[in-house]
Amino acid sequence: MKYSKKSLIVFFSIVIALSAIFEGIYVVTGNELGVLFMMWTPALAAIVAGIIIKKENKDSEEKVKLSSLLGFRFSKIRYILLGIFIPLVYLLVPYIIYWNMHPDNFGYTGVAIGVVLKDLLPVTVISLFISLLSALGEEIGWRGFMLPALTERLGDMKTLFLTGLIWSVWHFPILLFGGYMEGCPVWFKLPAFVLCIVPVAVIAGYLTYRSRSVWPAAFLHAAHNDYDQVVFDVITRGDDKKYFVSETGVFTILCAWIIAAILLVLLRKQKEAEK
Repeated sequence: MKYSKKSLIVFFSIVIALSAIFEGIYVVTGNELGVLFMMWTPALAAIVAGIIIKKENKDSEEKVKLSSLLGFRFSKIRYILLGIFIPLVYLLVPYIIYWNMHPDNFGYTGVAIGVVLKDLLPVTVISLFISLLSALGEEIGWRGFMLPALTERLGDMKTLFLTGLIWSVWHFPILLFGGYMEGCPVWFKLPAFVLCIVPVAVIAGYLTYRSRSVWPAAFLHAAHNDYDQVVFDVITRGDDKKYFVSETGVFTILCAWIIAAILLVLLRKQKEAEK
């Protein structure tokens, strides 16, 4: 196996230790830099684990590149575009449903669509690339290293769901103590968050499998954070909105699972066709 047991142990050990430190800093101080550093801990862990793999394979005829172990490969543009577009579907559709349920909670009620686009498009595009700076730190670890490492041992289907569970549970400290996803009680937001993030991980994993690159998942992650936190949430009022939209909303969960299910069927058919 290319991904040794030692490299995986080191990867998870560094992620757990450093994430605990930076999450603790954020919870205690409220400094947003704690979150930024936390989001780059999976990348740092992947780099260290990748160096270990390189040393283990230094005498091998087939040289192992660190960049390849981190997922830095060329990606066809269509997968990157899918990474940008798919979150728009599973996030915007729930918000549209919610805005129709509660028209007064939509910040642009009665405003011409041209004005809405003029206001939101520049912010959306600019913040997408800003969001990429932090999302890439996670994706180098999650989809660049962890996904192929676990796939080598567990196969693709089990790995897609396991990476989603790991990714969602990794957020639990800031969900519990950091004020993340405020607006609904802990008993609701923890399971709801898992139910939302697992299908998102399936989607990101599918794009990674198809592209063999970390870039589509990085853009998907950045677009997800951008659309939800910077755009849609800002223009939406309502004390109950977190029950219906965003990363704990039932509408978002349903939309994300529908897309994930379609991609799982496609992945199985593609694998059967390759046999």
